[in-house]
Order: sequence, then C-alpha cells, then structure tokens
Amino acid sequence: MEKGFRQMLVERQKKVNSLICIGLDPLPEKVPDCIRGGSLWSRVAIQMIEIVDATAQYTSMFKPQKAHYEAIPEGQKALQAIVNHIHYRYPDIPVFLDCKRGDIDRTQQRYRIAHFEIDGVDGMNFSPYMGKDCMEQLVDEDNLGRAIVGLCYTSNKSVREIQDVKLADGRHYWEFVAETILHWAWQLGITYDAGLVMAAAYEIKKGSGEIFSWHLSRGREIVGDKLWFLIPGIGTQQGFIEETVKAAYAGPGSIAINSSSGITFASMGPDFAKAVAGAAFDLWKQIRNAVKILEKEGKQ
Repeated sequence: MEKGFRQMLVERQKKVNSLICIGLDPLPEKVPDCIRGGSLWSRVAIQMIEIVDATAQYTSMFKPQKAHYEAIPEGQKALQAIVNHIHYRYPDIPVFLDCKRGDIDRTQQRYRIAHFEIDGVDGMNFSPYMGKDCMEQLVDEDNLGRAIVGLCYTSNKSVREIQDVKLADGRHYWEFVAETILHWAWQLGITYDAGLVMAAAYEIKKGSGEIFSWHLSRGREIVGDKLWFLIPGIGTQQGFIEETVKAAYAGPGSIAINSSSGITFASMGPDFAKAVAGAAFDLWKQIRNAVKILEKEGKQ
C-alpha cells in the first residue's frame, strides 16, 4: 500500500461521491443455489467476488468479517481470493478486516502478521480493553499508513451495560476510551490513519421517534477530525442515515458507513448480483442526499 489508508479513503470517496463501506460477511446457508459445484469455500468466494464487482462503483471501502470465513472449512482460501481480487481489480479501494482483536503484546504481534501480512488487508479494528499493547503491537514502523481502528461505541444493544458505565469524573467509559485511543495514536505517530468504531444514530425506543446521535457529536468533540469513524448499524440494524451524517461527517475520509447483510443478502436468487447493486445504489442515494442537506445548511 503506497498511500496511507485514510488518503486512499479520501480519494475514493471523492471519486465516487460515496461514504459507503460494504461488509462482506458470507453465510453458508445464504450462498445462492445458482452457484453450483466445487467446495463451499469456492462458492463463497464466487458469491462475494460477484458482489464486489456489482457494488464497486458505489463503495469507498470493503470490509470482510474474519469470523465468517474462519467458520467455513478452508474459508481462508475464500478470504484470500476475495482480498486479492479487490486489490487487483480495484486497487484504489481499501480493504478493511473486521476482526476486533485485542490481546497481550506477543499475541497481538501475531495478529498483526496474520491480518496485514497474510490476509493482506489495509486496515483492521481492535479491542482496547487490554490496554495500549492492543494498539501498539499492531503498528509496523515500515507501514505506518495502515488503518488501526479501536472499538469505542458499538451498535449492539447489550454493550450499553459496559460502554455507558459512568466513571467517577462523570464521563462515560466510551468517552474515556475515545480520549485514550486518540492519545495512543498520537504517541505512536499514526493519528491520521487511526480511527474509532462509532455506531450509527438510532431510535432510543422502537416506535418512539426519538433519535439518539449524541454519541457521534460528542465523539467529534473529543477527537475532532483527527480520527475517522467506522460506523456500523445502518441497514438491518435500522440506523438513521441523515442524523448519522449530520452528527459525524467532517468531510471526505472522516466517516465510512457500513452495511453488510442489508446489501449482500438482498437476494438469494439468480439475480443476486443485480439485487445487491440495487441495494448499494439505494444506500448511496440516501447518504448523498444526507450530505447535500448538510452542505446546504452550510455545515460542510
């Protein structure tokens, strides 16, 4: 990777006017019947590569989820085929691995080698729970442009039991995590390419009509535009696009809005490639409209 991750993201987002990150998370039971013959891993690879080709024009990055390949016999072969295809066919689209690793120093070093050198991805996320080692040991002095993104405010409901805990000084635990990851990134000299996982805006209670996006605007207050946000929760998790963009967007390269199953499983029929392209286009339009509203308001 000659350019750093975030520079690639900036240039790609400008080129296709897109903030979309497409998750490539296969499930054996959702491989279309029209993909016949061969091993499971090869059918998965064919499905995901066709999805890549169908959606590339609408996306600024691709994000395979490691566990979905680990759970398939010889799934590493599928992952490798997909990553290689993206790098060869679409060299300007960064590939980010969703793996959420976080361990002691020597183990985290192994993850660095496994994912950056063997899987060949351009960025990955990590859990900061075991301290600075979790970030520091992913840094390679010869490849400082890789994206290293910490879990901060995630989109699963049960995590509020942990991330919303109030500290003695009144901050939430996730606010402390955001400040800490920014500090680590500065110490390690990787601030520009580092980032945070920050959930999309969501409805506080189903049917209430009350949308919560304070975590995104508060996250921006804490880190400014120094760190970029990887934003899950759109699509099947029913995150709200306009509120997400309004609270978090700070120009090209500042956010990537992920959608996985909402796009990749748009159809299981022989038309699946056409269907996923349509789903990606619909999301592209919604996000573009949200950005235009923000620009019209003079906030960008």
